[in-house]
Amino acid sequence: MNVKPKTTKQPLVRSRFWLAVGLLGVSALFVLGAQPFAVGIIPSPFDKLAHALLFGCLFLVLDSALALPLWLALMIPLLVSAGDEFHQLFLPGRQPGLADWWAGLCGVLLAACWRHFRR
Repeated sequence: MNVKPKTTKQPLVRSRFWLAVGLLGVSALFVLGAQPFAVGIIPSPFDKLAHALLFGCLFLVLDSALALPLWLALMIPLLVSAGDEFHQLFLPGRQPGLADWWAGLCGVLLAACWRHFRR
């Protein structure tokens, strides 16, 4: 008798809590970032550190919230970062820049390395 083994699929959502935290964080980034008080709130060069921390944390939150392939878990924060820079094109007093995106990329890569060695 040929019996097929049962395969169990891992659910896409690992944690609804962390998913909500990630969605609220991204929403806050775009909503609060569009407010006038956000102009120059973090002076240069510390704004690059803020980008690295923010998008590195977003990677860790999404990695905790969702069961995604690594390439997709890396891409989502980078796309959000690119969307944030594009959004700044339309905001008075805000200056989008590739350096901010690169800082976010560094933060995501450092967070991914930290996650890899922690597991």
